[in-house]
Amino acid sequence: MYGMVNQAVRGLVLDVFGADAWRDISHKAQSPEEFASLESYDDQVTYNLVSAASEVLALSPVDVLQSFGKYWIHNIASKHYADLMSKTGTSFERFISNLDHMHSRIQATFPNYKPPSFRVKKLESGLLQVDYYSEREGLLPFVEGLFIGLGEYFEMKLHIEHVADDAHPMPCQRMKIQFEECT
Repeated sequence: MYGMVNQAVRGLVLDVFGADAWRDISHKAQSPEEFASLESYDDQVTYNLVSAASEVLALSPVDVLQSFGKYWIHNIASKHYADLMSKTGTSFERFISNLDHMHSRIQATFPNYKPPSFRVKKLESGLLQVDYYSEREGLLPFVEGLFIGLGEYFEMKLHIEHVADDAHPMPCQRMKIQFEECT
């Protein structure tokens, strides 16, 4: 993964838990304390950070990844990539439906970028089926955090349900996302 991802993990920990927690996490993960945004790092660096954060912060890896997904939307994407976000969609449904297009634009900038893929199907008003494909295992909670963050960004209330689907074995994971405007 690119350094900007690990920088954002660092930012989340520093913002919420402080510098001492970040030093403990980076030491336990045997990772650098800082990352170069455009440098590519082995995925294991990120996995080690999540594992170490889980231990140091006494949170489950799922909670760490979901928190990171929400943090990415609120503190990284909406501030540093606002133009890209606005071009991806002006509503929750449009944004989710355009994720592959957004990742294609990102892929043009970053060599060796291996983006996930999303197949989105509208089941009815306020209900989407999302098939998530990725070479990277274990990041579904991060994606859920991203979706939750996007829901908040677009002022939507979400309910995410995992759907077992034997016809689409790994690496596909199917979700139903019900959404409605916050009142």
